[in-house]
Amino acid sequence: MRFFVVLFMAITFLWADFELNLPANAVSVKLDKDDLLIGLDNGELYNYSIKTQELNKMIDLPKFSNYFDNDIAPKIFSIDKLDEIVAILYESDNGTKSLGILENGNLKSFKMPTDGVKKIFLLDSNHVIFVTLSSEIEYYNFKDGKVVFENKLTTSSTGDAAFDRKNGVIAIGIEGGVIFYFDTKLKRVVKQINAQKDTIYSVGIDGKLLISGSADKKSYFNNGSKEFYYEAKFLVYCVGVGANKGAFSTENSIKVINQNGEIIKDINYDGASLNYLIFNDEYLIGSSYDNKIYFWSM
Repeated sequence: MRFFVVLFMAITFLWADFELNLPANAVSVKLDKDDLLIGLDNGELYNYSIKTQELNKMIDLPKFSNYFDNDIAPKIFSIDKLDEIVAILYESDNGTKSLGILENGNLKSFKMPTDGVKKIFLLDSNHVIFVTLSSEIEYYNFKDGKVVFENKLTTSSTGDAAFDRKNGVIAIGIEGGVIFYFDTKLKRVVKQINAQKDTIYSVGIDGKLLISGSADKKSYFNNGSKEFYYEAKFLVYCVGVGANKGAFSTENSIKVINQNGEIIKDINYDGASLNYLIFNDEYLIGSSYDNKIYFWSM
């Protein structure tokens, strides 16, 4: 059953409860319990403790070279963390990317065996999963340095991917508005949803909750029993889900919805286009390509 939600409810405008200032622009973020890992465009990886509000640098990634310069700080494109292992996808020589595995303060780097990797997810203490722009799934054994499994899902390109580690499912949003559920244990697609009518820019999954944003200027939300559509009147570049809530961006605001599909908060936001919306138990956390992380109390 599908529901279309028109946004003409009472609105409460809220500025961020606080902002975290960074030494460079944020490119990627990852929440691990109460720690927020932040990858910057100057090659620095930070850990921010939400509880203690302490920001600590974890590592400076090695600089790279191209045809014009040989001392360039890399952008950090994607981060994941499992136990004490941090996986980092970062910029490398002459337009390539490298995989970094940070463990016990030591970094081991690998040249990517595959071009066009968009997202990385740690599967276990030996393997990282690559999701590519060309909609390929690859399992890479970073102990042995080789790809041990690969599967091409479709000929369409990937817009975004998100990993529900607890249930072992990756949600992959592609061109045409389709979302695949890929079971990482079975190593196959177990479900397909025709969620939207155009390219999916952002997707989030948390248990039975699924959310996406698209070039069709709508956000899609599925609570496991019902589907909802929200007219944003602008390209929906960013969504997030967690703590029994969902969120999606519009041109100048962020809409927060509960698990019943009801919009419960409208946050005024007129900053740079958001790349990440992340829930923890206390805050909605927003990140764009600038030197601030935004925290809104929930």
